[in-house]
Order: sequence, then structure tokens, then C-alpha cells
Amino acid sequence: MIYAELSGGLGNQMFVYAFARAMGLCCQEPVTLIDRQDWKTGSPAHTALALQALHISSEVQFITDAGFVKQHLPVQNAAKALMIRHEQRVGLMDRDWHPFEARMAPMLNAIGLHFATEGFTPAKRGHAKNFLAWGYFQGADYFKDQAETIRAELLPIENPEHGFTAAAAAFAREIEASPFPVCLHWRCGDYLLPQNAALQVCTPEYYAAACRTVCQSLPQAELFVFSDDPAYVRQHLDAAGLPVHYSTGAKSAAADLALMRRCRAFVLSNSTFSWWGQWLAGVPGRCVIAPDRWYANGKKTALYDHDWTLIPTR
Repeated sequence: MIYAELSGGLGNQMFVYAFARAMGLCCQEPVTLIDRQDWKTGSPAHTALALQALHISSEVQFITDAGFVKQHLPVQNAAKALMIRHEQRVGLMDRDWHPFEARMAPMLNAIGLHFATEGFTPAKRGHAKNFLAWGYFQGADYFKDQAETIRAELLPIENPEHGFTAAAAAFAREIEASPFPVCLHWRCGDYLLPQNAALQVCTPEYYAAACRTVCQSLPQAELFVFSDDPAYVRQHLDAAGLPVHYSTGAKSAAADLALMRRCRAFVLSNSTFSWWGQWLAGVPGRCVIAPDRWYANGKKTALYDHDWTLIPTR
């Protein structure tokens, strides 16, 4: 059995699902995702299970039991706890842990654990009866061999029950009627807090430069803006003269993803939610504009693709 512990919001949960599901398909094993409700107000941060708003496979099971891993996977849990304590003590956000985790991977895989907070670290299933995945697995290489299946299963369900309201459907029609719809995602909220300085990359200057790039290369472009703080964006966005439409009516993160993926080009924030919007679109030759660094402190990421247009942010 392959187990994976969910953490974070929808974007991070989707990466955990994609990693575990791809491994399950490859190894022909069942997958169970563990919804750690006790992490909602702790660290690592976890909000609420949001994957039910997507076309996830009925073969993937969910359990909500904070003590399950400790009780049923004691060896993997002990090794995971040691890794977490070490990285948090030195500074999880302040250091690039990928080289260390890559060195540890063969030993951890041998006991049935894959631990990856950053970058792409290949996993080997090994001979352990049960396998536990813990981390963020942020990169398409983790599921590239099962990409089409993963894309189909992570598409949002478009109905009112999952936040896709009549107003959201009307906004979807606006996107589809546009000669060249460009999704602009601006993550505010927690990214603007002083304690999250490492995430403060996508400034108003970044978005202004990105809009100028869009204006110069895509003269028919119209911006469709998605944000957790649209009032802040309205105040600070310099759209370089492009028509701007602000998302209204979507009542969930999944509903926003359903709208974002309809666009043909994307201006990303340094957010996994932003990343999924462009990846789920599946538009051949789509234009993706992103900041030239994902973290303000220079930490590496495996999220970039070779054909993205990068905007300097230093």
C-alpha cells in the first residue's frame, strides 16, 4: 500500500495526489491519502481537504486519522519526524534542502519513506510492505509518465456544489469569447505577511513588466485576473493598457482553477495554485510568464519549464 500525507491548500494537495497516484499506477498498488486535520493550525500548515472538488479517481482512498501513521507505519513515521525536526531546526524556508534530501532518499526509500520538500528527487518503491510519501513533490517530473491520467483526474468538477456558480459560468463564457484570454494570478494574503519574506517575489513591478511583455507580444490579449485580494490588485496593477476582467462568482479554489485553465496564456505568481492553472490548460504552445525566481532568498524549485518567459525580479 502507498500512503501519502496531505498538507497545504489545494495546489499543494494536488501535487501530493499526483505523486502518490502516479506511483500507484506505476507499481499497480492502491493509494491512500491521509488528511491530517491536526495540522490545520500547526506546522506544516494544512487547511482543509479540497480534492473532492476534482475528478479524482475512486481508486484513491482517504482517511482522517491524525495517529494513523504513528500507529501503523512506526518506522517511516520515526524517520520522517527526524527529517522534519532537523530541517525545521536549521530553517526550512531559509535553506535549499534538496541536495540533503536527495542524499538521504536511497536509505529512506529502503525503509518505505520518500521525503521531499523541494526540488525533484526520484523515488524508488523498494521492498517495504508499505510506502509513505511526505512532502510537497512540486514538479511535473514526479508524474510525467502518467501525465494524461493525472491531468484528467485533477480537472475541477464544474457544478454549484463545488463552487462553480452561475456567475462563474458567465465569467467562463467571457473568457471563451475573448480573442486571446490571458490569466493573471496574483497571490496576496499570507504572501504579504512579514514572516513570509522568502515568498515576496511577485511585486507590482513584476506584474507591470509582465503586462508590458504581454502587450508587446500578444496585441489581442485581454487580462483575466484571479486573486485572493482583488481590491489590492485593482489598486496596484499596471495593466499596460490591456483590457482587464476580474474574476467574480467562483466560490472555491477549484472553481477558480476551472476558469483559469480556459485561458491561452498565463502570468504566474510564485504559487503552486498558479502553476496548476497553466498545467491543467493543456494548451499546445501556451505562453507562460513567470518570475525569474520562486523564492526571494534564492532557493531552487523544480516547477519551471524550459519554454517559460521569465521576468527579472531582482
